[in-house]
Amino acid sequence: MRDTVQAWLKAQARAILQERLDVLGTRSAVPCKSWALSSARSRWGSCTQDGHILLNWRLVHFPLAVIDYVVAHELAHLKELNHSPRFWRQVAHLLPGFEAARDRIKGEDISALPL
Repeated sequence: MRDTVQAWLKAQARAILQERLDVLGTRSAVPCKSWALSSARSRWGSCTQDGHILLNWRLVHFPLAVIDYVVAHELAHLKELNHSPRFWRQVAHLLPGFEAARDRIKGEDISALPL
């Protein structure tokens, strides 16, 4: 049962994250070359220097505003691979008013989520 539910949640996450990457990606100057689901127990997302984004499938447990923040955060890393003021301006360009969603997920413990 656990594996079936987890597979379903991952499929939902894949569809939602792809949609959000498409929507927010239209605002980005740098396109996402590829992305994949992650099962990391310590990160919501990551971005490599070559433009590959990983997004944690457990984001499916959160409201769309939080999902959009994590997606915008990783898309911003395509342009700025750091957390400089320019990076945060890019996040704000992609998702104005991102701060509430950032604050919402900041204290969450990934390992405490179901499955």
